[in-house]
Amino acid sequence: MMKKILVTGGTGYIGSHTVVQLLQAGLEVCVIDNLCNSKVEVIDQIQKITGKQVYFAKGDIRDRSYFKKYFPSSSD
Repeated sequence: MMKKILVTGGTGYIGSHTVVQLLQAGLEVCVIDNLCNSKVEVIDQIQKITGKQVYFAKGDIRDRSYFKKYFPSSSD
């Protein structure tokens, strides 16, 4: 079974490089980013570089309602 990891800010400079390394290490990666300092096209570039699927959701992890929507079993 492939290990999964969530990367917040995964379309920024540091985050995108981290995502590439994680994908190349064989992990399945989900990126959550609010795109305030980056662009969604970065996901396409990551997929082009690695040849692997990246799951992307636009949002701000600091937004409690957003977090609960995607992680309903999490506690406050």
